[in-house]
Amino acid sequence: MNEKNENLSRAQAMRDDILASPDVWLPRRDTLLDWLNAFVQRAAMPSYTIGETEAADLTALDRFLRNKKVPAVVQA
Repeated sequence: MNEKNENLSRAQAMRDDILASPDVWLPRRDTLLDWLNAFVQRAAMPSYTIGETEAADLTALDRFLRNKKVPAVVQA
């Protein structure tokens, strides 16, 4: 999988994880979902290239979700 598809899949998975865990308290849940939705839209565009800070934000958000014990959704 190329880096673009990997980042897109990662963002979609985090969005799914948040939506599937309504009982886990997350500060600014709606803001996180808005950012992930916007990222998914940008990343789905053919000419999109992820920026260095955006990649760092994606990684930080992933760590934050795991720290808050948001379980990863198992996709079949």
